Amino acid sequence: MEKDEISRENLPLFLEQTIDQAIARHRIELTPPAREYLVEMLERFAEDFGLYHEQWLTPVTFQYQRLSDELNRVQRMQLQRDLGDHCLFLVGYFYDFIRQHGKGQVRYHAQVGSAAYQQTGKNPYLELGQKFDQIYLVIGDLHLPNLNNEGVMELYQKWLDTDDM
Repeated sequence: MEKDEISRENLPLFLEQTIDQAIARHRIELTPPAREYLVEMLERFAEDFGLYHEQWLTPVTFQYQRLSDELNRVQRMQLQRDLGDHCLFLVGYFYDFIRQHGKGQVRYHAQVGSAAYQQTGKNPYLELGQKFDQIYLVIGDLHLPNLNNEGVMELYQKWLDTDDM
């Protein structure tokens, strides 16, 4: 299935196949609940993604502060999950944007996202938090273009220039 042929009906299947391929390519071991959660998370982003959504306009640091101030346990867990999802999607799918502000920004977002997931104390979030640095590569694979020889050379040159993809 080509990326430009994706419709709302076949999005879950596309995401499931793409995630499974990326997990295999990166040799990551994930439990079925963690895989299912990644598919569901990406479906949510595809359905609800809007540049004016409050969460996307609120800096990660402020989201983390809000999480720290929340006393309601259920609401706090939801905020932890949302912050983990936000960081995972930012570092995975928008890696180039985050990276252009320095490798420290990538590490910062990865650490905040990982900690947010792990603070829930529940699976599959614990697993996502523990393997965050590997999982954002899986999300990043959704962004990979279909590469021809010229695209491969551009990607290779970018790696030579930055020692990073």
